[in-house]
Order: sequence, then C-alpha cells, then structure tokens
Amino acid sequence: MSAALVKVAKQFDALVAALPPSEGGEKAQLRRITELQAENDSVGQELQKQLEVAVKELKQVQELFSQAADNCLNLKKPD
Repeated sequence: MSAALVKVAKQFDALVAALPPSEGGEKAQLRRITELQAENDSVGQELQKQLEVAVKELKQVQELFSQAADNCLNLKKPD
C-alpha cells in the first residue's frame, strides 16, 4: 500500500515537473486566455465564411451536374 502511494506521488511529481512554467502570474494567464478567445472567435468567423462559400459552390456544382445529367439523358436515342 505504501509502495503504491510512493509510486503515485512520484508520478504526480513527474507530471508537475513536466508542466510549462507559469509566466507572469494569474493576470498574464487571464490576458492570454482573452487573447486566445479573441483569436478563436476570429478564426471561427473566417471558417464560417469559408463554409458559406463552399456550400454555395456545392449547390452550383450540383446544379451543373443535374443539367449535364439531363442533357445526357436527352441525347440518348429511344430503344
């Protein structure tokens, strides 16, 4: 039991040691979180715009495909 506790404590210490150092304290971390949220919002808006463009292009391609298929069917001679 105590050996398992020592093992877990060592694992915990290793994980804590692997963490990046805290730079600038809590205020700096909160500022960085705010910056990252703003960046995430900006990227999200850009992705939304790209999605809207892609949906429009897909609709155009589907319409052209439908027209091409109709043209091919109209060119077939009746059996």
